[in-house]
Amino acid sequence: MARTRAADYDDKRDAIHRAAARILSKADGKASMTQIATACGISKALLYHYFRNRDELVFDIIHTHLSEIDRALADAVDGLQGRERLHCLSATLLDLYENADDLHRLQLGALGALPDEDARRIRQVERSILEHFRSTIREIAPDLERGRFIAVTMALMGMLNWAFTWFRPGGPLTRADFARMATEMALSEIDGQ
Repeated sequence: MARTRAADYDDKRDAIHRAAARILSKADGKASMTQIATACGISKALLYHYFRNRDELVFDIIHTHLSEIDRALADAVDGLQGRERLHCLSATLLDLYENADDLHRLQLGALGALPDEDARRIRQVERSILEHFRSTIREIAPDLERGRFIAVTMALMGMLNWAFTWFRPGGPLTRADFARMATEMALSEIDGQ
């Protein structure tokens, strides 16, 4: 007879994700299951109840985080077009990045160590996130030369994705301020074509 899931299974998995991301991000995804269980405040047996091994845990953390971002971006801009849509995408992405520094570090440090199929699935979601921005920029500037299109898109994504390395709450800019600034920089390059 199959074992039924506890009512709080997803809540416990999310708590494991948060605690594991903290320790794994400091070790480029290479902390042991014992270290992870200790950091999570659970037994190793319980950790193995949720995940067969460290690679499965790392994949699940990253894939879940990116999939949630992808869905949230699609929901946030539903019905919006053009410049308004691009501003909304940028602001939403930076909002979603709040308190996600460990997830960024884990994604950067551990992705290359995952099995090929897991890495491929994560890159697929990364491309889907990027496509929200690419399609919007293409809508705004359909005639933008390919090289400039790539440069504008990747410059905007770089500004947003790497803000976690320097942005601190309580500083001179809010997340919304920086999202607006980064988006306007991209749009000014489009307008200057």
